[in-house]
Amino acid sequence: MVDIVYNIFEDDFVRSQTHQYNLSVLLGADRLSYLVTNAENKVLGLRSYKFAGLLHPIEHLLKEDVIFNSSYGTTKVGVFSRDFTLVPTALYEADTQKAYLQTLVQLSDQAEVLVDDWSAVAAKYIYATSSGLMSEIQTAFPQATVFHQSTGLVANFSTNFDKTTSNIFLSVQDHTVNITVLDKGELIFHNIFAFKASADCLYFVLLVYQQLGLQPTKNPLYVVGELVEDSEIHQLLYKYIKTIKFVGFPNFYTFGNNIKQELPPNFFFDLYSLKLCE
Repeated sequence: MVDIVYNIFEDDFVRSQTHQYNLSVLLGADRLSYLVTNAENKVLGLRSYKFAGLLHPIEHLLKEDVIFNSSYGTTKVGVFSRDFTLVPTALYEADTQKAYLQTLVQLSDQAEVLVDDWSAVAAKYIYATSSGLMSEIQTAFPQATVFHQSTGLVANFSTNFDKTTSNIFLSVQDHTVNITVLDKGELIFHNIFAFKASADCLYFVLLVYQQLGLQPTKNPLYVVGELVEDSEIHQLLYKYIKTIKFVGFPNFYTFGNNIKQELPPNFFFDLYSLKLCE
C-alpha cells in the first residue's frame, strides 16, 4: 500500500526541463520523499510517500511516478539507518571501516557498510544499509551520490547556527528522534532513538540534557522534522524545556508560495539538508 502524504509543485515547474533540475531523495523505514530544485536553488516541487509492506519502494515509484522517473542533472539520495558509529578523522583507517561498526552492532550477511565524511566536525560517519537497497538505488540512479540522512542535518547544524554556545537539535521523523548537540561548533553528542510513546521522546531528550550537564531552563532546544506546536510531544517537552525553537526554512534554498502555504517551515529539514552533503 502506497499513499501520497504531500504533493506540492510550484507553477514554474516544467516537467520537460527536469534534465536541468536537481533531485534529492530521502528514504526512511516506511517513507520516501523527494525534492526537485533548479540551478538557482529554488525548490520547485516536493512529494512524499508513505508505504506499508512494500519491499522495493524505488522500483515501485519508478513505474508509478513519471516525475520521479524523469532524468535529472544531479541526484542525491539519503538513507536512514540506526546502525552507525562515529570515528575521528585523525584516527580513521579506511581498511578497517567495517570493523569499527562490528564492535557495536551485529551486521547481517546482506549489510553494506558506507562512510560519509563529516568534515565540519572532523569525523567519519560509518553506517550500514542493505546491499539490496544499494543495488536498487544504483540501478535507478546510476550517477547518484548516497549519504546517510544525518549527514546533511549535522552539516546544516554545524554551519548555519550560533557557534558561541551549546545547541541541542531534535529531529523527529515517524517514531525515531535524532538528537544532536554541538558545543561552540564542536560535535559532542549524536544519536538516533526509536520511541513508541510521546513520553519516550521526552525521556530521551531530558536524558541527553542530564548526561551533558545542560539545563532545560537555560539551553534552548531547536526542533526540525514532523513536529507541530499542538502535538503531544511538544506539549510534554514544553513542561520541562523553557525555550523550544521551531527551525524555519533553510536559507540556501528559496521557496515559492505553494510550499510556504502548505508546509510548516520545520518539516523536511533533513530532505532540504541533503544539498549540503559532499
